[in-house]
Amino acid sequence: MKKPQGFPWEGIGREMAEVFKALGDLNRMKIIKILASNPDESICVSELAEMIGITQSATSQHIKTLKNVGILAPRRIENRTYYAIDAEVLRGYQVQIDDMFKKAFVRCTHSGDCHDCPQKGKCN
Repeated sequence: MKKPQGFPWEGIGREMAEVFKALGDLNRMKIIKILASNPDESICVSELAEMIGITQSATSQHIKTLKNVGILAPRRIENRTYYAIDAEVLRGYQVQIDDMFKKAFVRCTHSGDCHDCPQKGKCN
């Protein structure tokens, strides 16, 4: 098989790699679960740290990682920052992941090179 010249996932692959890294930690998954299951509430770092059982410093680092991929929405009230899930961003990632998996199991007759493919990356 030749190396694809126009691999369709090049751009999305880089973005999703960062998302997968952000999701690839148990404590970050706990933060997502806590915030996603309480969509009408925002929670501050100290509360999250207590709920998860890690330090505030470690919680802050995890929050920074999740913010960097857009999953968390900060809201400042006086001297505290409260966080909530950005459900629209999280659902967008879910759609992209589902699409990637769907396309991953379709046999490509063009060696993964979308430039030569009549479907131009819109494979099913």
